[in-house]
Amino acid sequence: MARLLSALVVLSSFVVAAEPEAPKEPARGALVVGVVASQNPESAKAQAAALSGFVGNALRETAVSRVYPDQEALALAVAKGDVDYAVMGPLAYLRIDPKANAQLVFRTIRNGKATYRSVLFAAVGKKMTLETIRKASGLKVAWVEPSSASGYLLAKAHLVRAGINPVQVFTTQDFLGSHDAVCKAVAAGTYDLGATFSDPTPNATRVSGCEGTLGKMASKLTVITATDEVPNDVLVAAPNVKRAKVDLLREAGKAAPGSASGKDSLKAAFLAEAVADVTDADFAPVRAALDTFAR
Repeated sequence: MARLLSALVVLSSFVVAAEPEAPKEPARGALVVGVVASQNPESAKAQAAALSGFVGNALRETAVSRVYPDQEALALAVAKGDVDYAVMGPLAYLRIDPKANAQLVFRTIRNGKATYRSVLFAAVGKKMTLETIRKASGLKVAWVEPSSASGYLLAKAHLVRAGINPVQVFTTQDFLGSHDAVCKAVAAGTYDLGATFSDPTPNATRVSGCEGTLGKMASKLTVITATDEVPNDVLVAAPNVKRAKVDLLREAGKAAPGSASGKDSLKAAFLAEAVADVTDADFAPVRAALDTFAR
């Protein structure tokens, strides 16, 4: 899979976005939690701090946080045991070496849903459909980064399965580094299309992944096409974490919605209002997307 992701990067042109500072080594003995700056670096730092608080309180241990530049870097850190607990997207979870035996703790629930869809979106005035994209040429598309499920892989695989060759229809395919950057670029007219996440409601037109950064201006964007549902972000424990600690964290996550402080901690640490069980089988749609690129 590592070769696959590397090949995808080579086949697409990209713009290098500003990355967060390299994670600093904590004093060993403290638990380490990790997140990715998928929205923007400032939000990621706040989420990482909240995650270390949630984990530290649940396990009654000291926890420190790290912010990683992309999902792949975080996945590799979990596999090596450099990070004890991480919030990551479905593609990052699959990027972890299966032989490492990383442990799923729970998945997040957002807006009452435990799944989301990747969407390809445009400005309302573009009036695009899959059919017009299939016949087009010279389009410009903005992706998040190569290891982003919702911001790249799922949406692009969806186009390929629809019989659309991205190389033929897109003269420009740029990686902008975050969902916020993609949303702003499409809204500004710099790109014809972009990819982000949205809720799993069938036939939804809202680009909910852009509402955080654009606010009401997100209504100026519309969904062109959406993928199948995939699991929301998951909390993953490193291979060397004891099962008893995994169980404690799962119980803490499920109990959190029962109090005001618990709700606040879930919102800050996981951008969620509750958590749900998750199994490896739930990632089948993401594996199918990866298989699309492998063919």
